[in-house]
Amino acid sequence: MLAAISLSVRGLPCGQPNKSSAVSMCRLVRNAAINPITGCGPRPSWHRTPFAFDSPSELCYAALLLLDDIINLATDDKDSITVLLRKCLVLAQGLKNEHLKVWANDELNGYPDEKALPDYRVLTAGSVGMFVESGGTQIERSIPSSVLEPDDRIWSETVHVTQSIKSIEHLLEHPVESAGGRVSFPWNYNLVLYYQDKLLSGWTLLSAKQTFPVAVLSGIVDTVRTRVLNMALEIRSAIGNFDVDLEQLTPQKQEKVDRTIVNYIYGNVFVAGGDATMNATVQQNIVVGDWNHLETALKNAGITDLGLKELSTAVQSNGDHKLHEGGSVMKWIKAKAPEVIAGGVKMGAEVGKSILTELLLRYYGLKN
Repeated sequence: MLAAISLSVRGLPCGQPNKSSAVSMCRLVRNAAINPITGCGPRPSWHRTPFAFDSPSELCYAALLLLDDIINLATDDKDSITVLLRKCLVLAQGLKNEHLKVWANDELNGYPDEKALPDYRVLTAGSVGMFVESGGTQIERSIPSSVLEPDDRIWSETVHVTQSIKSIEHLLEHPVESAGGRVSFPWNYNLVLYYQDKLLSGWTLLSAKQTFPVAVLSGIVDTVRTRVLNMALEIRSAIGNFDVDLEQLTPQKQEKVDRTIVNYIYGNVFVAGGDATMNATVQQNIVVGDWNHLETALKNAGITDLGLKELSTAVQSNGDHKLHEGGSVMKWIKAKAPEVIAGGVKMGAEVGKSILTELLLRYYGLKN
């Protein structure tokens, strides 16, 4: 009765709302669903956690409202990208989706590992060096990647932007704080020492850096907005409008939502049903018995040099048993499965095991 009076006072129809009144109901649950998480508006002591509502209908409406908020934030360049990503965290909690949670946290806090970077955070950038001659004269010159040793050429070709999205947003809002409107990534000091007398005859390399216009960083922010927008639109279509809440999605819809998140956020790297369909790693050609091809594929999947050495030892000790369940190679696969990365996302132990098994099957010639 009290609920009916409350709705009537607000000018809404009493009883269970129909589709035409869904927007009004969404407004009623907005503060409980969104404000306690984003910090927008008051935080009363009785506020509840996201998606903790008294009925499935309230939960569904709050979820739809959250998706609509994400869509609106993603379409307006004037809105803060950090607020958008925090709402993605709320959505990830409701969906119980680890992929979205990890990605949003990495964007907000910065990426701890370059190997986990999405493709849009790997930028092309050349290098310039500051040189000095015996008389003290200093000059600045470009450093072509061709003059560096093959393993070092990345220092004059690409930059891995691991910084938080807030740092990037700050530079875009205050370009005068960067040197001449440019962003610099200095070389490792040991690398400078190694090349100090190898690049310009009669001159000593004092320092070197990769540099590009600060405006280039806007591409990262724009890509994040666009990917979130496409993801939110697709999820909204996948879960339907009013017939289901986030915590009661069918397994089929959960799989579709997860595929949507991984494909739109990380790129087309989704692995379903244990069958690896990962474009960047599994679908490359592996010549039977060619260790170099296998090594390249495994490195692309996030396996370290130490892990490769361990596999080499396992292959030798396995002999003709190849992928025997109790063999050393299968033990290696199970141990390294949680480390597998594809398109910047950790795939999880089960998916990682499927990917590594697929690669080893091709290496042994047991699968085309």
